[in-house]
Amino acid sequence: MVKILAIAHYLFAASLSGYYSKEDWQNWADIQILKEEKPEEWIFAVSLASDLDALSKALSEQLITESHTIRNTSLFSDAVIGFLYLKFLSKQISMRELLLMSGDEADGGEGSSVSCEEFYMILNELENKKPLEKDCIFIKKISHLYESFENIARNQIEVLKNY
Repeated sequence: MVKILAIAHYLFAASLSGYYSKEDWQNWADIQILKEEKPEEWIFAVSLASDLDALSKALSEQLITESHTIRNTSLFSDAVIGFLYLKFLSKQISMRELLLMSGDEADGGEGSSVSCEEFYMILNELENKKPLEKDCIFIKKISHLYESFENIARNQIEVLKNY
């Protein structure tokens, strides 16, 4: 049965951000293979993907298909930024890394609802006043900025888990 979801996009965003590791995407694919009577071919390729390049190749046709058939999905870069924020919340990356990677994704990715300049401006503010990382108002500003990104990522994780 073909499910109409942007599942390849979700999987790739989680993996591209580093939120999902090779083991995570391979485990996800292996679970799908065991669950389905006739798994889709691209899922087998995901199971065998050894790095991000191989994963990208494994997902490429499915990503194109989803892009042409599924509408009203979140911007891909917004999802990547959401996964970066989840990594920040779990202390896998620093606030500086979060802002820099978010700015880079907004600048060079597939479009974001927030311009790269906004992330870089906040990063400059942080670097000019180091104690800001502990400032409650500054932390609320970051939380507010990333709230919609976080929601996108959490929703996509839920879909991946329940696929």
